This record gives sequence, C-alpha cells and structure tokens, in this order.
Amino acid sequence: MKSSQDEGAATPAKARRQLLAGAIAALALSMAPVTAASAATAPMSEADTACLGCHSIEGLEKTLDNGEKLPLHVAGEGFAASVHGVFGCASCHAAIDPARHPAAASSIASIRQFSIERAGACQMCHSDALDQYGGSLHSARVREGHPLAPVCTGCHGAHAVSPRTAYETCVGCHAADLDAHGDWLPNAALHQEVVSCAACHAPDAARMIDLRLYDGAASKWVVEEEGAPLFGQLAQAADTNGDGLDANELRNLLQEVNRGAARPRTLRGRVELRTDVEAHRLAEKSRAIRACDNCHQYGAEPFRNVTVSVTGPDGRPVRYPAHKDVLGSALAVQSLPEFYAIGGTRSRILDALLVLVLLGGAGVPIGHMTLKWLFRKYRARRARSGGGNDAR
Repeated sequence: MKSSQDEGAATPAKARRQLLAGAIAALALSMAPVTAASAATAPMSEADTACLGCHSIEGLEKTLDNGEKLPLHVAGEGFAASVHGVFGCASCHAAIDPARHPAAASSIASIRQFSIERAGACQMCHSDALDQYGGSLHSARVREGHPLAPVCTGCHGAHAVSPRTAYETCVGCHAADLDAHGDWLPNAALHQEVVSCAACHAPDAARMIDLRLYDGAASKWVVEEEGAPLFGQLAQAADTNGDGLDANELRNLLQEVNRGAARPRTLRGRVELRTDVEAHRLAEKSRAIRACDNCHQYGAEPFRNVTVSVTGPDGRPVRYPAHKDVLGSALAVQSLPEFYAIGGTRSRILDALLVLVLLGGAGVPIGHMTLKWLFRKYRARRARSGGGNDAR
C-alpha cells in the first residue's frame, strides 16, 4: 500500500489542495467545538489541533477503489481523553507529511486490509503484546483470512483508546457465549464476575488473586480520584516490613481506607493474570481451562500470588503486593468477607477448629453409647433388684 504522503502531480494542484485544506480547517475550528480546546483534559498541541481541523468533521470519509467508504472522522474529545492523547497524532501516523497531506492519491485495497496494516503502528510501543498476540487464536484467524478476526483496534479501539478490563473487551464480540458457560460451568454468573476471561482462555499465562476495593452499597468498584493517589501511600505505610501486606497489615489498611468514608469499602477478589500483556495470547477453545481443581484445591497456582488494588482514575488498577497467606488467615475473615473459594482459600486453623467441632459433636453420642455399654451390667442388676422389690 502506498503511504498517504505520496507526491501530488502538479505544484498548482498541490497549492489548491493546501488552500482548500486550510479553509476547511479554519471553518471546522470556528464551528465545531470537538477539539482538545473543549476537552476536559490537557490542551492538545497545535499540530494535533490542525489535524482535527479536518478530521473532527462529522461524516468525513474516503471512498476506496472497491467502493467501501473508509471513515476518517476522529472525535477530538475522545482522543484527548485517551491513553494516547498525550503522544499526539504523529506518534502513530509518523509516515504522514502535513505539507503533502492530503495526498493526490493513495492505494488502499479495503478497510479490512487497512486495519491489518495499521496495526503495525502499535508494534512501535507494544512489541511485547504483539509477540503474545502472534501466537494467539485471534492472530491465527487473521492469517487464515477470517473477516471478523480482531486486530489491535478490534479490541482496543482506534483513537479513543482507554483502559478496559478483559471482561468488558471480550463481551463486545462474545456476549452470546456467556450463556453457553451455564451448560457446563456451575454457578457460571459468579465465575464470570470474579474470574477474568483470559484467566481461563490464556492457559499458558501465570495467574493471581487480585483483591480490589469494592463499594458494596453502590455495587461498583472504588475509583481513586484524579490527583489523590492515597491508596499506594496507605498501603506502603501499612506494610511495616516492606515485604508485602500480611493479614494484620491488610486489616489495618482497610481500616485506614474506611476512616471517614461515608460507606464502608470491602475487598472483592478476582482471578486475573499477573501480567496483562499475556491476555493477548488467547488459545483455542479446546485448550481453555475447565478443570475445577485448577483453582478449587489448596495451594492452587492462582492463590500463590496475591495483590491488593484499587481502580485508578484512568481505569487501570493500582496494585500492591500481599502475602498469599492472607487468603486463608483467620485474621482476614473481617477483611475479606466477600471472598471465598471452596478448597482454594482453606485456613489450617479453621480446618483444625472444624475437626474439633466435628469430633466434639460426634463425641457426645459416642461417649453416651460407651458409658451405656460399660454400665450395662450395673444397670441390669439394678433393674432386677428394683423389679424384685416391686413384686413383694
């Protein structure tokens, strides 16, 4: 595909195009308040504002040779608020020369081919994710020519890229598959709430338990306010030894988090990947984790690594390490009232207490039966003696 900065034919024609582009930019800037100036985030650079002078026009598109219409509209506010807004247009579109844009002609075979080729720009910063993606089911389907197989923008968007959980990303295409889990997975709705999609569908990835602050009254995750990153400071202060939070330190952290809060916050656990980049290596459905004992047994792999987190202002979790023992500690019962996994969060102390309770409960009838057997002869003699007196 020819790059979009290919040479124009004649200098006068180029001048007319530049004049036209300038006029459109001036008109768009004066009439359409969809650039960074109206965004709630930091103002964009002059170069980005110039780009949006044309690309913020609703309905802007390019007709391709095959008749498809390639959308060229970019929502300025969405881009300004995105994770890429601070880098600017040129960071991904470095091949475009503003002095020669728009080009007289460029060859784009189809919207699909354009999306696949544009994904190469992501590799400049996200090579680790692209390496994982290269071995995924999604990548294999793209190579096979499947028209709906997702490239980078299929899951993350093009210009309004924001942090999104794996669950929110996956259900965009796989919403119908959620109900299918109920055909074989017990309590499927709860599993979908507390287990990330990639934790099962990226079977080669390392997993962990993330204990995230949750507002039960509002039924939503707690989100830190912009410019007030208190969670990390509180967690570091609670971790007196600097080796991660133990059960007592976790309880102290939660007390500090709730100090002065209008509604109490709790910790809700989720099975997630230790590194988010591994979520790009999704496997065939047949390789997805289905066996219960991958989580529901003592010492299972996800329960060996634990973090405590809060959702940051940009949607990404702010995490702090914790001891794996906090999941099964008797001290954590108060801190983790909403997190329990059968077999996975076993407490040795609680196991011992349960055995004592069972033994105590069984001991009463067993002891009664034993005493009754030991004193059977005495009871028999007493019964005979009492019976003789009654007869006289």
